[in-house]
Amino acid sequence: MTMRLTEPVVLGPRTAPSRVVFGPHETNLARGRALSDRHVAYYARRAAGGAGLIVTETASVHPSDWPYERAPLAADCGPGWTATAAACAPHGALVVASLGHAGSQGSSAYHQSALWAPSRVADVVSRELPMELEEPELDALRAGFADAARIAVASGLDGVEIEAGQHSLLRQFLSGLTNQRQDAYGTDRALLLRQVLAAVRAGIGDKRLLGLRLSCDELAPWAGITPAHAEELAREVAPLLDYLVVVRGSAMAVSATRPDFHTPAGFNTELCAAVRAAVDGRVPVVLQGSVTDPARAEDALTGGSADLVEMTRAQIAAPELVALVRSGHPERVRPCVLCNQKCRVRDNRNPVVSCAVDPRSGHETEDPPDFPRGRPVAGTAAERRTDAP
Repeated sequence: MTMRLTEPVVLGPRTAPSRVVFGPHETNLARGRALSDRHVAYYARRAAGGAGLIVTETASVHPSDWPYERAPLAADCGPGWTATAAACAPHGALVVASLGHAGSQGSSAYHQSALWAPSRVADVVSRELPMELEEPELDALRAGFADAARIAVASGLDGVEIEAGQHSLLRQFLSGLTNQRQDAYGTDRALLLRQVLAAVRAGIGDKRLLGLRLSCDELAPWAGITPAHAEELAREVAPLLDYLVVVRGSAMAVSATRPDFHTPAGFNTELCAAVRAAVDGRVPVVLQGSVTDPARAEDALTGGSADLVEMTRAQIAAPELVALVRSGHPERVRPCVLCNQKCRVRDNRNPVVSCAVDPRSGHETEDPPDFPRGRPVAGTAAERRTDAP
């Protein structure tokens, strides 16, 4: 029986070969601030495994944003994006670039200048006091998104995804907790987001994908973005988009961003269903949030909670997930156990992304090729011109 999970889905001007998304996440695979050959191999392996939409690691759209040491910078990512598009194209996967700016949730450790923010509100985690953006910086930010998007599509990517999720300057403008401005950007907190989306669309045209990752619940103890607010915002921006990813969290709830097994899998399902109902078919909606089981993903699709499902950690653990489900062998999918031991890389050691149940993840360019099962070790060693044990 065919599962909806493995069916193609139309996203604006493009068609993804499956409804499974490999979402943007930090990898520490960059060299300098550019995508490396390790990125290319990492994404190509998921494309070969059947992912329908691959979103590359979020690239900063302006040099003022350097949130972690190996964070990609869009201006330096052209060659890496070109190589990634070429590596994934034979498998049919759509590839888009995640573009963002961390704002006050970034770090001044690397660029040694004030963080950008809608208002001078200290970040609740780092306690850094940012600068309030004036019109020159806002102009530079809008231009940065548009220029980065043009670089991405000129590099052969299928489009871009704008980051307004948990760690983003755009979310900070949307929230009353961090946006206390008295000008137009304060009275209409969605103004900057609409301007950015319009600038990006003008830069890439209508033949490429434009997606949005939106925090639909900041989980703040007071005020902030609530589900009701997010539903209204989703209806407002839906006509500008080709797909919408529903996420939750903010600096007020860091532990909710990427929870481990203590949080029930699929925790965003009800939130995603509410947003999907609000947009009423005007844009495909993506469920994100610890969905690691193909059966749970299928339930979300058939139950009307989502049009696509982001299964990032599931595909770090089992890159061939979609191919196995499509071939009728979901029981052979290597399960993600939501331990966060190797795939969470934001610490001072700068470890590269990997997986406790698939150590090859993140090391695709380093491992030796697989050998046919059942062959004598001595024969294999001889073929490789090494001494047999």
